[in-house]
Amino acid sequence: MTGNPYTSPSVDTQLGTSDPRSTNLSTIAKSTFLAWERLRIVFLVLLGLLTLLISWPGITEIRTLFRIAEGAIVANICYFAGPIGETYVRWLGYDRIWVRWFLFVGGTTLTALLAFFTMASMLLPNQL
Repeated sequence: MTGNPYTSPSVDTQLGTSDPRSTNLSTIAKSTFLAWERLRIVFLVLLGLLTLLISWPGITEIRTLFRIAEGAIVANICYFAGPIGETYVRWLGYDRIWVRWFLFVGGTTLTALLAFFTMASMLLPNQL
């Protein structure tokens, strides 16, 4: 027996940049995805506030509520591009925190712009 099979698995938080082969892909992906799940809260709060601010005049219409729900589902699906991209970059051996922030800020900004134009085109037809 090599150890206690009932102990909790440990997560390696220190990923070295000197030898990318020293850590396997599942370890890199696990730590990256867990970090991005903490960022998801910020992402959802920012987009939720923006969406409520933009759609407040038409929030009583069922069409607006369905559009918000559709947008929320699409935004959450597209959110996975961030951790997937960062996992790939880290797997290649570049363990830099700026990659995460670049992907997060860029993706959140793009999503906010798409949400703004989608809601504006729905609330102000024939204006954009």
